[in-house]
Amino acid sequence: MKPLLLAALLAIPALNANAGDYPQALQPSGRFSVYGHGAAATPPMGWNPWNAFRTEVSQARMLEVVDVIQRSGLQQAGYRYINIDDGWWLKRAASGDIEIRTSMFPIAGRADGSTSFRAWTDQLHARGFKAGLYTEAGRNACSQAFDRHSPNLPIGRVAEREIGLQGFEASDLKIMFQDWGFDYLKVDACGLADFGEGSEPVLESGHRALRPLIVRDDAQRTDRDAVETRYARIGRLLADLNPDNDYVLSICPWGQAGVRDWGGQYGHTWRTSPDIEPSWESMLHNFDSASQRELYAGPGRWNDPDMLAIGLGDFDADHLVEARSHFSLWAMLSAPLLMGFDLTQAPDALLELLRNPEVIAIDQDAAGNQATLVIDQPPLQVLVKPLSVPGERAVLLFNRGDATLQAQVNATQMKLAAGQPFSTRDLWQQRDFGSGPGPLDFTLGPHQTIMLKVSGTPVAGRGRLLSEMTGRIHVAADGLRSYSTNLAAAAGTPRADVTPYGEPLRIAGTDYHYGIGAHADSRLEVRTDGEFSRFSSDIGLQDGPMDQHDQAIFRIYGDQRLLFESPPMTVGQHAVSVDLDISGVQVLELVAADATARKEALKTPLVTWADPRLQ
Repeated sequence: MKPLLLAALLAIPALNANAGDYPQALQPSGRFSVYGHGAAATPPMGWNPWNAFRTEVSQARMLEVVDVIQRSGLQQAGYRYINIDDGWWLKRAASGDIEIRTSMFPIAGRADGSTSFRAWTDQLHARGFKAGLYTEAGRNACSQAFDRHSPNLPIGRVAEREIGLQGFEASDLKIMFQDWGFDYLKVDACGLADFGEGSEPVLESGHRALRPLIVRDDAQRTDRDAVETRYARIGRLLADLNPDNDYVLSICPWGQAGVRDWGGQYGHTWRTSPDIEPSWESMLHNFDSASQRELYAGPGRWNDPDMLAIGLGDFDADHLVEARSHFSLWAMLSAPLLMGFDLTQAPDALLELLRNPEVIAIDQDAAGNQATLVIDQPPLQVLVKPLSVPGERAVLLFNRGDATLQAQVNATQMKLAAGQPFSTRDLWQQRDFGSGPGPLDFTLGPHQTIMLKVSGTPVAGRGRLLSEMTGRIHVAADGLRSYSTNLAAAAGTPRADVTPYGEPLRIAGTDYHYGIGAHADSRLEVRTDGEFSRFSSDIGLQDGPMDQHDQAIFRIYGDQRLLFESPPMTVGQHAVSVDLDISGVQVLELVAADATARKEALKTPLVTWADPRLQ
């Protein structure tokens, strides 16, 4: 029998006695501390010209694509951001302002010889679009590192070719948003990574050397804090410059410098991976970079595995199976949907695919939950995404491999009541199946997905499982900061319904289908908004090959007020059941502190918040 700690016991003053004994990261914030600004309540949708044209983009080419987006119904389907990428700048003038390359964008030229994008953004706005621009967090852009023979690189002396934000953050951002009227900004990071002493851009092009703050794929040598500080400043400036809150900040250090952990604190989207290539392997790699990060995404903050490669290479009109799978995966991730090919050459089959309203609706669902992997046994993966309507789920069965396989998903995996009928709709075939209690069985061909919308009785009844509302969770502390830097990335972050390593949740021999698995020294903020009256959960240390002396203390806060504290708990100890009154609470915080006597790195216990529910 598990001990039950009633809410009435939680008012004991002694529970606050040693609140200051824990690291600052575990102290309650009393707020949902994500970025909280801007216009990205749902993932941004639009078009970016980079994969189509690189630095050979032009005003004329972009307007031709804009025409297609309007004529084809893509604008009506939700694609509204028209983004300029790298290559638009001519040089930084003596005044400090950036001059626009008018041979590329003649609309930017003015009679007095100055340049401005205001006429460009006004034109897009008049047509019902939003306008996006590209810049760089360092001194120099990615094209200056990797497209060094392009005819459209910045010109002039060394200082004139330094067109990135470094040293000009406030003035550049003011011009881009207040003077020129842009709505979206992508901030790259090649200037922080690729212009070190002895690098090819420095040796061949004479750029000033900058100590790399990002050493690609080397977390130990990367200055994570310095990179985070750069983007934090950009995010603050943009919030100040946009009192109407109508803007999007896309952070782009390609999954480096821990951006997957902190991106949501300073912007709306953050790249989790390198640039996508139009190959099946690259798409899978980029999907994998975000697929286990479901607790980091939500309204206003989105994992970004890069723009869509649909229309190119392995995802062109001759590979519609792969293109549908790619689009389906991005929709399940709640990823930004940015088209990236020359739409003037798009066949009808690709246009129809990209404007599928039922698949887009899954990506744009207001709850903002990223799908969780309920089966992760490659080549088979099954993802389930709870939607904003109670009892509705998007379900994706995915064959990563090159051979046909059988796939199945049941009610328990879909967080639906077992034995109760549910209805099913195929979102690509746009047809309904009959109702029944399941399970659902399908044959999947190579690279194929089956994408469904399933409606049934929620397993939590009138309550809500915490793991079916991941868009309301913010990982304020993941418990990994004490790890050695190189190992932290492989150590696993908090997950829904599994441990950080993808294993089933288990406390003292009892298995749990649902919950949150994390490391000790973690803190989760839950946005409750005063909508719930009770919180319940079984808590304990995760079973496994851990030190039997490991201990953790669980704490629960409501709006910064301590509601519950457990005694130190050990591996193998039965779960403690908690049932709390949270009436009126806006932010609930779940803290698990490592209470083990020794504090060796890589010894942090795993903890489980089992079957956590809000009612």
